Amino acid sequence: MPRFQRVTETDASGTVRLVSLEVTEEAIYRTSKAEMWEGKLPFAAVIGIEIRRDGASDLVTAETKHGQIQWSLKNGRTLLDAIEKHSR
Repeated sequence: MPRFQRVTETDASGTVRLVSLEVTEEAIYRTSKAEMWEGKLPFAAVIGIEIRRDGASDLVTAETKHGQIQWSLKNGRTLLDAIEKHSR
């Protein structure tokens, strides 16, 4: 299961947090130890995903049934590939 550390996430409500992402067969698990927070994004809720470059980081944007979630990280292409592989 691909895991991504120290990812800056902005959710649909505009909340920004530092999270770890883990891509599994059924969902993307998002956890923040600093905030004692955990979220699960099932692949069934994902409508589309796109990636773009922003300075030294990649911005991966997931359009979901509940709004948009954006992740900023160094290896965005690897995250996008893992999501596409597991969401089939």
